[in-house]
Amino acid sequence: MSPTWSAVTKTGLPQTTTKSVATKPVVTKRQPTKAEYAASIVVPHMEALAPSRSVKIGSIDIAIDHNCQVQLPYYAPRDLGFWEAQYKEYRRRKTGEQDDEVVEEPVAPQTPVKAKPVSWAALLRPSPAAAAAAANKKANEIVSSQAAAADGRKFTTLEDVLENWQVEFSAPAVQPRGLVNSGNMCFMNVVLQALLYCEPFCSMLRHIKKSVVFSFNSNTPLLEALIRFVHEFRADRTPLEQLETGLESPFVPEDVYEALQKKNVFQTLRGQQEDAQEFMSYLVDGIHEEMVSVLQAHRARTVPATSTEDSAENGAGWLEVGPNNRAVNMRDVHSEAVRTPITQIFGGALQSTLTVPGVTSDGTPRRSNREPFQWLALDVSSDSVSTIGDALDELVAPETIEGYMTVQGQPATATKQMVLERVPPVLVLHLKRFVFCADEGVKKVHKFIEYPAELALAPAWLARSSGTARYRNARFRLTGVIYHHGSHASGGHYTCDIQRPGGEWLQFDDVDIESLESVDAVLKEKSDRTAYILFYTICR
Repeated sequence: MSPTWSAVTKTGLPQTTTKSVATKPVVTKRQPTKAEYAASIVVPHMEALAPSRSVKIGSIDIAIDHNCQVQLPYYAPRDLGFWEAQYKEYRRRKTGEQDDEVVEEPVAPQTPVKAKPVSWAALLRPSPAAAAAAANKKANEIVSSQAAAADGRKFTTLEDVLENWQVEFSAPAVQPRGLVNSGNMCFMNVVLQALLYCEPFCSMLRHIKKSVVFSFNSNTPLLEALIRFVHEFRADRTPLEQLETGLESPFVPEDVYEALQKKNVFQTLRGQQEDAQEFMSYLVDGIHEEMVSVLQAHRARTVPATSTEDSAENGAGWLEVGPNNRAVNMRDVHSEAVRTPITQIFGGALQSTLTVPGVTSDGTPRRSNREPFQWLALDVSSDSVSTIGDALDELVAPETIEGYMTVQGQPATATKQMVLERVPPVLVLHLKRFVFCADEGVKKVHKFIEYPAELALAPAWLARSSGTARYRNARFRLTGVIYHHGSHASGGHYTCDIQRPGGEWLQFDDVDIESLESVDAVLKEKSDRTAYILFYTICR
């Protein structure tokens, strides 16, 4: 019977009788004394080594000889492919140094510094890799200033280009490329992708890049940043699914971020879900203001001061013949606005007409103001609005003005109506998804608003003037949609669907790019997102 645990703990294991076996003698080891231990130590011969340094980049340690003069760059590229190439070069050099052949001491390669170009022409000079690729594909060529001069092209000043530029739809198709979201920057990424594939806007940037030669300066930082941004994309019309070599790696649009930081834009773009629309407003308006400053400075140097005196009477207005042959007093509330390529692409005008029974304060029964716009903000909160057509009907519907007083001091029922007087080649529609309620605060309008692939302007939306006759048969095709994801106004995410030249539709979600089967995938209702900004481009 086996002993119990209690018995073992008290008396130990029971003694058992075993056969005696031969055992080895026990050898006792003596602990050496301190003197004996010290005498047994062998001190190795130590040689002084040359001082060395190392540079650690990510997980890569690069040894630097103390005799080499190494200047570390102040800019470290974020492109993973660049560092992989540097590591392969490092491994190749390290393997070569182990050979028995005597080779010259290699000079530590300097990391290329991504410095700003000194001129527009410098931006056009291709790198060796780009020059090799250009030999195989003409669409990927970057024309340098020397080559353009050899072709007989005459470079001009930025002022001349801004004054004489006309809307073009000849921008080449570029290969899709993702944008890295460096921290709640999705609202910027979708706007930059939409502007990149806006043919007139991209054509304008490329035209300036190829036609103007002058040094970069701080007067037009946003314009320069957008030109460098477009330069990051390679011209390629190949559909996404047919690309054999794959897409180029995503990148961070640092030039645009830096230009916006200089203008302190980030101080006002914090935590608002209208950020996508606000960012586009800051970006486009900022480029327009830079162009205006260039043109005004140019005209101040060339136009005599006496010629500006006639502009003082612009605010007096003028009379036009309105409906039913009645006089209408017209006034341009933004007569000082300067015409730029931005206003040619996105700029339209609304005619706001005030009608009062009898006469108005200036002696005419109707008075109209011309109000410019760069995008139309459409109210979609009403229960009667379910389509873009309904929202435009709401925009032009007459509005009754409460408490209006006539010249004689008598109350009168006045009405105000807004209609389209001038429509831009790129019509941007901003759906006002976020509204303020007294009891709930800011909330989002979640309902689906139907939008067509092709938009025709109804006669009721246009002003009754000869200038709008050309828009009555005009049609606009859908070229881009920016979506807002999320159920609350305090958070969410932005993605976009963009049409490339040739008709291919792509979906952009920061670094992720997917090809859509057709425009039907863009038009249908989505359960996880709602349309926020629509881009319609006039059909040529």
